Parts: sequence; structure tokens; C-alpha cells
Amino acid sequence: MKTTVIGAYPKISDERQDLRRALHAHDRGELDDAALDTVYDETIAWAVGEIHSAGIDVPNDGHIRWDDLLAPFASGWKNCERGPLERFYDNNTYFRQPVVKGPIESDGKTLVRDFTYANKLASGMKAGICGPLTFATLTAEDRHYKTLEDRTLAAADALAAELRGLKAAGAPLVDVEEPALAAHPELIDLERAAFDRLAKAGVPLALHAYFFPIDTIIAKLASFPIAQLGVDARSRETSAKAIDALGAFTGTVVLGIVDARNTAVETPRELADLIERAIGRVSYDRLWFSPTTGLEYLPHDIAVRKLSALVSAARATKGVPA
Repeated sequence: MKTTVIGAYPKISDERQDLRRALHAHDRGELDDAALDTVYDETIAWAVGEIHSAGIDVPNDGHIRWDDLLAPFASGWKNCERGPLERFYDNNTYFRQPVVKGPIESDGKTLVRDFTYANKLASGMKAGICGPLTFATLTAEDRHYKTLEDRTLAAADALAAELRGLKAAGAPLVDVEEPALAAHPELIDLERAAFDRLAKAGVPLALHAYFFPIDTIIAKLASFPIAQLGVDARSRETSAKAIDALGAFTGTVVLGIVDARNTAVETPRELADLIERAIGRVSYDRLWFSPTTGLEYLPHDIAVRKLSALVSAARATKGVPA
């Protein structure tokens, strides 16, 4: 069993305000792009260092340069731009909705620089992308594609290019963050068509559909071309029901056992209950542990404590002293 993280890590802490100050200075014209890039790199190194020091087995780059889950793609793809602010599902955070002005195109290099940099900082680094269904359903305006299906599959093709770029850069695994699937399980057939396109990139994929329960669709997800399935077991009162359906999935399960949207730090008993329940349905060699989603929703000090609780629970399960 391994531990991992999903999505974005907090960009600042009480002690570290470097990136916030740099962004304000950049907005005022007091800091050029190259100097801002240096601060971004330093912040990525800080985040990766903290994740690694916490004992996480499979880290990511913390998505430090991402303003939100869709931002790198809405701003980096041809014929796309960032549009109006909108609340991100039922969170107290906002994102800019994509605007599609023409055929979506990607050179596949959007994420390569940051992944390559982070991969030199810690071993076992994985990458991540926004899911095609999430990009398509959260688009504010589409002046080109006539249907949600067309837009989703076009996003999948662009994301497949990003996956090929990440594979060439050495990514052994890529998380696909897809809250839209959990929010709209009725779109699972469209999601399957999109994942068939992503899979052609040839890099192992982890599907993370979070925020809402997915117990009713796990049997269908078992046929998806994915190496891992992320299961949010805490966001809703019924979220843990998904654990009881895991017998249908034969790949690796990444069980979200610490709530990345709640400042209350889980007790060892809470975590042990979820772990014991999962072990009854998934063999040890197919079970990883993680937060439910990105830790960016939490104050930095709480995020650090959550990671500590996660690692301690995993070590206790393996019989290793915390």
C-alpha cells in the first residue's frame, strides 16, 4: 500500500508568502515574467519538499502554477481562453470558466516544463490533468462545437496530446481529475468514449471523480482503460458506500480517507474504520491512500496535519511504527 496526493497543494503558509508578494509585484509591473517564474519554481520546490518530507510515496508538483483546475488548458490551448468567474461546484472557491472560440488544439507541452522541473526534485513523481468532461461541462461559452459530446471529445483529444507530452517527459502515471463525472454520473457513456481517446496516449491513468458519491457507477468504471480509480470516501454522508462496491474494480484503488475540504483532522479511529472496510474488498497490493481531492482548500497548517494523519494511518496498516 502506498500514499499519494491529488491535485493542488496550498501555495502559501503563514511563514511563506513569497508567491503572493511576487504576484502582487508582477501585477504592479515591479516584477518581470522571468523573475515571477523563478518564484514559481521556488514555490514548487517548497511544496514538493513538504509533500516528500511528510512521507508521501507518490508525490506530484503541487499544481502551484495552476490558478484553478481548468486554467492551464483554458489559457494554454489554441482557440480557448479563460472567461467569467464561477463557483467551483459547492466549494467556497471560484474558477474562470473556459470560453471556446474555435477548434481546440494543443501542442502537448502545457504541463511538461513544471513536471520536468518537479521530477528532478523528488523520485516517483506523477502528473495530473483536468478531465475532459469537467472541462466541457464547465465551459461558459462555445462558439464552435454544437454539442456537449463534440466538446468533450475535442477536449479529450487535446488532453491526449498533453498525455503524450507528459509520457515523453517521463511521467509514469497521470491523474485525471474528473469531478464532473461524480456530479453527472448519467454521462458515464460519454466519459467512456473520452477515456478511450485518452488511453491511446499510452500512459497509465488514474481516474479521480470526487466531491459526490460514485457507488452507483463503479461497476461500469471497471471496464474503463484506467490503472487506478480514486474513491472519495468522505465528502458526503453516503460517499463511503463506494467502498462496498469496490469488488467490481480490478485495478488499484486510491482511497480518499482524509477530507481535503474539512479543517477537522481525522482521528486514527476514523481512518482505521475506512481502511478496514476497504481491506475487506480490495487486496493490500491494490490499495493506496490519499486525500479526497487537492489540499488547496485547506489552510497550510491543516493540510500538513492531514498529510501526517494519512501517512500515519498507512504505516499503521502496514505494521510500521508511525
